[in-house]
Order: sequence, then structure tokens, then C-alpha cells
Amino acid sequence: MIRHNKILVPYDFSEQATEAVRRAAVLAGKFDAELHLLHVLEPSVYFETDMVSIPPIDEVNHAAHDGAVHRMQALSEQFDFDVETHVEESAGDPSRFICDFAASLPADLIVIGRHDEKGVIEHMLTGSTAERVVAHAPCSVLVTMPHDLLEDKRE
Repeated sequence: MIRHNKILVPYDFSEQATEAVRRAAVLAGKFDAELHLLHVLEPSVYFETDMVSIPPIDEVNHAAHDGAVHRMQALSEQFDFDVETHVEESAGDPSRFICDFAASLPADLIVIGRHDEKGVIEHMLTGSTAERVVAHAPCSVLVTMPHDLLEDKRE
């Protein structure tokens, strides 16, 4: 299972992603693997209007990038071992970027949190990021369930 000693966790600052990090950290410790956290930034949408004053789009993107870097570094400091953090920008589908990034590491495992926030129609049309990562990943994928879904299924 672990050949390159690299585990990748896509991280979007959600509770589900935080649970994925916790589980990946346990696996990284057991297999003496590197833990890589990846946050994929989607570029800001630019619109032009005379009614709203907004800063230049480059400033907005730079501020979003800096904020994500700061938050990722704070997360990595919670562990008693080295964690690599990556903040990358992708204009396309985040799941494709995650899979391409995993291939470039190369990662042995992707640990991703499952969100249960989409409506039925939206899910049928687009699926979830986790499902698309599972479908296109260059390595094994562990999908973690949100705590509330696990508790509902146990009852």
C-alpha cells in the first residue's frame, strides 16, 4: 500500500476535511509516511461595475492565497511530525487537479472527506469532488464519512 511514503489530503477548511486529516495523520504515523495537505484555490470571479468598488483582482487573489497559506501552516503545526502544505490555484475542476497533484508527488494514498451538502439534482448532475477523485485517482483513495452520517447509520 505505501511505496513512496506519501499521503495526500485535499483540505478545504471544512469539518469533513479536518476529520480526513486526523485519519491521515494516524496512517502517516503508522507507516512512517509524509503527510501532504493540499488546498486548491479557485481564482476569483471578476466583474466590472460602477456600483461596487472592489480592489484589483490580483490583490484579491493574493490575499486569498496568503490567507490559505497562513491557515494551512497553522494546521500543520498541530502535529508532532513534519507536514508539507501546498496551496495551489486551479481554474478547472478541483478533483482533476487533486488527482494530477497526487500523480506528481507521487502519492500512495489520498484521504478525502465526504461532504453531504448537495441536493439530489445537483449531485446527479455534478457528483461530488470525492466521487470524482475516486474515479480518476492514480492511487488508492480513502473517503472519510462526516461524523453525523456515521452516527445516523449506527442508530
